Amino acid sequence: MNTLKTTDKMTAALSLLCALALTSCGAPEARQTTAADETAVTVTETVTEQPETLPPLSIVSETAEPETTEPETTEPETTESETTDPETTDPETTEPETTEPETTEPETTEPAASYELGFKEDLSEYEKYLDPEDRDGYLLLVNPEHPLGRDYKPSDLTLLTDRREGRKDELRLYAGKALEAFLMESRANGCKRMTSVSAYRPYNTQEYIFDNEVKGYMEEGMTREEAIKKARSDTAYPGESEHQSGLAVDVLDYGSTLSTFGGTFEAEWLAANCWKFGFILRYPEDKESITTYVYEPWHFRYVGRYHAKRIFDMHMCLEEYIEYLANN
Repeated sequence: MNTLKTTDKMTAALSLLCALALTSCGAPEARQTTAADETAVTVTETVTEQPETLPPLSIVSETAEPETTEPETTEPETTESETTDPETTDPETTEPETTEPETTEPETTEPAASYELGFKEDLSEYEKYLDPEDRDGYLLLVNPEHPLGRDYKPSDLTLLTDRREGRKDELRLYAGKALEAFLMESRANGCKRMTSVSAYRPYNTQEYIFDNEVKGYMEEGMTREEAIKKARSDTAYPGESEHQSGLAVDVLDYGSTLSTFGGTFEAEWLAANCWKFGFILRYPEDKESITTYVYEPWHFRYVGRYHAKRIFDMHMCLEEYIEYLANN
């Protein structure tokens, strides 16, 4: 009995609750149903009511979708890397290989000429003296037809390094530095004791030398005219000497004299190589009729390498070469 009463109470309470729920939802049909039917309705309603609360969950998940779409729209930033690609290709066109220090040609620098000429010594510091920029500045012709005045004296005379003890031989700066290289290289090639024995001479010194020469011939019984003619064949008249120009030098080794130097190894080497240093053998053996002077294997004249090479190759004396230049 007690259990039935409790059941009836529970059933009544349930039906009351269902009725209240139905009235709140505005469904009058629920009042006409039986208690069993109401329980069935409540069961179905509770089932149907729950899905109605679920859609918001699905809506939230849908609003979260832009998170996946937005990165997708931002990913075209990869096209920015594509725009930077031309920047990486541009430097490739400039390529560091365009910096062409290799074509700045250390090989074309002038000192290299020393080694091309087969020098044994490093004469790179002398190169500017051997082959001067002012290549025509040393073509001064001095001879009986082109004398120098009594007061002529170069302004750039310099004391020679290779000179005999007690002497004060001088040449013009470029000629003096070129001679230094010339004799330095001569020693490296077996001409061990080469030095200058006479270089620049002023007018009055040449006058003294020439007068003494004339006196000597007169003492041998010649007339003054005969003595002067004879002296002029091997000694320049004052004003006609190349020594006054500061561009001519006499060189010998310690074992030779003027009369014994010709035909020696030293004389042959100097004559064959002098052009490399800007010098010419001024009075060759086969040009006496032109120069009016006898062969002097010791007498060298500075003109600079450009002209010295041409004179050497064309086998000319300075008089012939000056005339050649005038006609060409």
